[in-house]
Amino acid sequence: MTSSAVYVLAGLVLVLWLVRRWRCRLGSGERASRPRELANAELIYMEKLFRIEEPIRLVAKVDRVYRLPGGSLVLVELKTRRQDRPYLTDIIQLSAQRVAIEHQTGEVVEPVAFVTVLGPTSRRRWQSHQVRLLDEGQLIALAQRRRATLALRTDPAYATLVRACVGCAFRARCDRPE
Repeated sequence: MTSSAVYVLAGLVLVLWLVRRWRCRLGSGERASRPRELANAELIYMEKLFRIEEPIRLVAKVDRVYRLPGGSLVLVELKTRRQDRPYLTDIIQLSAQRVAIEHQTGEVVEPVAFVTVLGPTSRRRWQSHQVRLLDEGQLIALAQRRRATLALRTDPAYATLVRACVGCAFRARCDRPE
């Protein structure tokens, strides 16, 4: 074996060792990101797409779905972000997933789900937050309001929190008092 081949092989071994070490530190795999409350649940869907046409048209891709020992399903959404907390958009996303799964499969999805966040801290740990989902009626009303707003049939509402306006694409055109 030539000396350059030895260096390449040694470099490859080093890279593989570093990757393995990094994965161990993060706690790689599905179990590391699984909420403690779902320790005895069975993972049944991962990165799966669900589509429905009624009661509203939805396409929802789930991160993780677990079956509880009693048979019902629980949703888990994985996020990587600075803030270790769930957002309203997470709840809306999970609620849409719930409706899509229930209508496509006929199975019961629990009214609570988990938003599991991996923050940028040096310890890089998954933190799970339990959230209450919107029911089907609330989700449909939200979708109808969105459609009406985009079609200019109803006026948009201001964000509940003023700090939400900071990243808004329409901020320059908004008439909200500051």
